Amino acid sequence: MTLPHPRRSTLAASALVLFLLAACGARPVAPASEDFCVVAEFYPIYVTLLNVTEGVSGVQVSNLVPTATGCPEDYQLTPGDMKTLTGANIFVVNGAGLEGYLGKLARSCPQLKVVDASAGIELLKLDGEVNPHLWVSPLTAARQTRNIAAALAAADPTHASLYQKNGEAYASRQEALAAHLRDVLSIAPVRRFVAFHDSLPYLARDLNLEMLAILEPAPGQNPSASELADVATRVRAASGPVALLTEIDAKNPAAEVLSRELGQPLYPLDTVTAGPLEPTLAREAYFHAMKKNLSVLSVALGLNKNSPLTTSSQ
Repeated sequence: MTLPHPRRSTLAASALVLFLLAACGARPVAPASEDFCVVAEFYPIYVTLLNVTEGVSGVQVSNLVPTATGCPEDYQLTPGDMKTLTGANIFVVNGAGLEGYLGKLARSCPQLKVVDASAGIELLKLDGEVNPHLWVSPLTAARQTRNIAAALAAADPTHASLYQKNGEAYASRQEALAAHLRDVLSIAPVRRFVAFHDSLPYLARDLNLEMLAILEPAPGQNPSASELADVATRVRAASGPVALLTEIDAKNPAAEVLSRELGQPLYPLDTVTAGPLEPTLAREAYFHAMKKNLSVLSVALGLNKNSPLTTSSQ
């Protein structure tokens, strides 16, 4: 890839640490209730926690970053977030550099136990920068699940066996899903794609797909006219067909321009950063999203009658 991916503002991070010092110093270490309170950084971690803690008495799971935010790459903690965190036993984060505030939060709130779900996982890099979108790959997400289950078992040993049992069951389902995606898509004739955002490297690795380019030079930033023209040139020069992949609910005028320029459709994938919060529905949200993604990729990669080169552009 040739497009840079800056992830955080130094000035915003400096302002944040002053806020954290004030907010954390006034809160007790333990929550007011007797519940074991676990806070998920954002939706995919929340879904995993609901599965790992299912049936464990006295555990309260909550989601921090609003689902409307999507991927929280540049998210800054609010006073409401700090109130939630100071009443938590554990804060589970994705890790891998997704959280610009994490180091300062750890130093400012030493009483808060922060679990890094990326610990020990081999991380991919784009343009020399670690890519944090581990959860988009079911195979890598399974490793995160086992990390989370182990951390909860260590923090709450009374229920350790149930955390580990649940975690292994959910991780095994994720690994089976990864194998199914790989098997179904292994014969797809289209093996290259252009991505709207840098969220697909781990999934692409699992499926043996080549990411030809990324449209966003940085989160929330559209490419310049020359950058967009360069991507179009690279697609036309490719030795075979190239799919155009975007994200559900993402508004990207540049992607629409590229679609019209090339006469090809856009195929939206669900990166599971939003979904129902009700526990019964949320527990299955990851699998529902990935099954829909398999249907979309089956078309985008040319496996069914609606070839990505002939489907009408949206």
